[in-house]
Amino acid sequence: MSDHGSSKIPAEKRALLFTMSSDEFSKHGFKQASLNRIIAQVGMSKSSFYHYFSDKSDLFRQTLEHTLKPALDLHHLVDIDNLTADTLWPALMQMVQDMKVIVEKSPEMVTAGRMFYRCLENNEDRALTEEIIGDFSNWITLLLQRGQALGIFRTDLPESLLIDMLMAMGMAMDRWILTHYEDLSEPEMAELTENGFDLFLHFLSPIPG
Repeated sequence: MSDHGSSKIPAEKRALLFTMSSDEFSKHGFKQASLNRIIAQVGMSKSSFYHYFSDKSDLFRQTLEHTLKPALDLHHLVDIDNLTADTLWPALMQMVQDMKVIVEKSPEMVTAGRMFYRCLENNEDRALTEEIIGDFSNWITLLLQRGQALGIFRTDLPESLLIDMLMAMGMAMDRWILTHYEDLSEPEMAELTENGFDLFLHFLSPIPG
């Protein structure tokens, strides 16, 4: 983000721009989102916008990167190579708990998350999310391989199938939580987080015998 032209926009105005952008994209999807509506809400002219961004796609990607960065950075803090059979699952649970706290403190991440999944509804727009999905898929691959090497993850299914299933499960749960976020009480969210974590634990655990 620091190397992008938009980093030169005053911080308060940049934050407002990304807030309005994520709201517009989450409500209308990428194709139907109005760039004019976004910049009007921020008080930015088109010439000023194109000084900092190349096009609407650029704004979309920068909005995701800026808003979701605290959450996207979390999995990179897990030192996969040094995880042990005793520390792997606790480290992942801590990551999940840290994610929950970050989202509670930054509700704009919920809107950005909805914006992300709204984009996935249209196959033509999926390219806008490829970098984020690819990065997380690579991390899942490294984590899976580490867990298998430690003997605590199943090895009875092809690696690529396990990765696809983990990604699908994770994104389905993530999308559901984002959809129902305002309706979930704190106890319900805590229970959902714990039960969802157990789902992945049981799915990845080796089959006895």
